[in-house]
Amino acid sequence: PRARFRVRERHFHARAHASKRATAHEMSKTVHIERLAREYAERGYVVVEDYLARDVVDACRTECEDVMRARIGTSDDGRARWAELEALGCVAQVNAPSTSDARDSDLNHRARHSHGALCRWQVSEVIGRDGAIGKVAIALLGEDARLFNDQYVVKPPARSDVALRASCFEWHHDSQWCDDDGKAVYAPYMSAWVALDDVCEENGTLRFLPYPPSEDGRSHRERAKAYPARSALPSPLSDDIDAVQGKLLTVRAGSVVFFSDAVLHCSGPNMSETIRRAWMPQFSSGPIMREDGRAIGLTAKLV
Repeated sequence: PRARFRVRERHFHARAHASKRATAHEMSKTVHIERLAREYAERGYVVVEDYLARDVVDACRTECEDVMRARIGTSDDGRARWAELEALGCVAQVNAPSTSDARDSDLNHRARHSHGALCRWQVSEVIGRDGAIGKVAIALLGEDARLFNDQYVVKPPARSDVALRASCFEWHHDSQWCDDDGKAVYAPYMSAWVALDDVCEENGTLRFLPYPPSEDGRSHRERAKAYPARSALPSPLSDDIDAVQGKLLTVRAGSVVFFSDAVLHCSGPNMSETIRRAWMPQFSSGPIMREDGRAIGLTAKLV
């Protein structure tokens, strides 16, 4: 990995913790939906800083740890545990895996009646129809918005070059799998990336490449056709990454990034000495299915 990613202390955390925080009893920040939708359509993503209340962020962190225990165990060997997480692509899935007998695509595992053992009610309410994230999903995707996927993205602390590369996500757009799967029936979807730690370049934050300028009214996938080839973009591990006219995010815990499945993004490795956590529920404009009628992900309606 490039020299700039040497493990080092930065002033970011001191600045971030000095900023005003929401109290545990405050509601999530109010957003102007029309402005948010306009920015989302123009760039492919929109950042809402300090969006979720502190008690919700705390509940997410607790839930994240519970989900990681369920997916990678409770070994006291930290290195072995992180290696297992890296083998999963640094992703801890909240809903039952697609290979599980417990998988039910139509079941909202966060609904009260499903009694999801891993789910915290404070977190689940956020993606309900009236929740801080759920209402944005409906505004951007339509009334039939579905919960498509539910996961935590956790980058282990720096330990070796292998670990650094494992926590680096190269340039991609989330629905590129759909382009490679000739039997998938595409429907637009959106990710809500929730920072559970203060994030910056050092611990592997997101970097976006906004859509190239275009006529109004074009779909996200039409806008994305004007991107350069992914192979032409420098790796997040390269010194040339700063030459990309993208947006590197530096945000506090509780901030949320809403982004389209078509927008190009990447993230560098976690060079810090602690984990970097994010919760990332994903929502589709309707069920995403295969031609044979089988669901690819979740198809759960927001309740």
